[in-house]
Amino acid sequence: MLVIGYGAKICWVTMRVKAENRMVTLLVEKCDLLKDAILKQNRNRSCIKRNIENIAEFKSYVDEILFRQEYDILLKDDSFFQFERNMRGDQIVYKYVFMQNPLIKISFDDYCKKYQIDLEYEDIDCIKDIYNEDESEEVCKMLNFPLYIRYDVDDRGYIPNLHSYSHLHIGVSEDIRIPVSKILSPPAFVNLVIKMVYPSNWKHIISASLNDSKIYDFKRLCEKLPDKFWNSCELRDVFLT
Repeated sequence: MLVIGYGAKICWVTMRVKAENRMVTLLVEKCDLLKDAILKQNRNRSCIKRNIENIAEFKSYVDEILFRQEYDILLKDDSFFQFERNMRGDQIVYKYVFMQNPLIKISFDDYCKKYQIDLEYEDIDCIKDIYNEDESEEVCKMLNFPLYIRYDVDDRGYIPNLHSYSHLHIGVSEDIRIPVSKILSPPAFVNLVIKMVYPSNWKHIISASLNDSKIYDFKRLCEKLPDKFWNSCELRDVFLT
């Protein structure tokens, strides 16, 4: 059996991270959602936030991450992704997060109604430019239930059929933990989020004119879980992939 040394494993992880970062950026660009890509190797502030009790605290935390630019991928609506991969002994610990910005911009029609703009007597292109540049809270509405989606791969706390080695959290509750039978790559995680949260963008990318077989390779490229972290009892349970 081939044994990979610690240094070689670090090198392999670094190379894979760079390749996955390129795939993530390309996918988000194709979906017309990309605003900024930083893709940090190290960061000061993690999005692994627990015990968020209300929308004000959620918004404050999002604002802090945006101000510090502690995201990897920033979307046009100021929602963002963060990806962390760290070595603990000979194990790789994965943590991916999607946080939806709770401030959502009102539609152009609602904007015109709000400011009593009659498009029959106004330059519509000029008004659209003003609308596109306006990011004030007056033209944004607060979501009552913004999405927080987190994916973890961690051997600490692993208990079959209770606390899976690979699992997905939806919402801020630590108890909502959905088993995943593979190690999701960042592109696969982004794929899943865009499909669920931005269906119109996803519909556009899978249209006949933009269909790209590489999009459907993301699941195939996800690694199999180590046997010691995925047993026959878990196979009989409900899980993703």
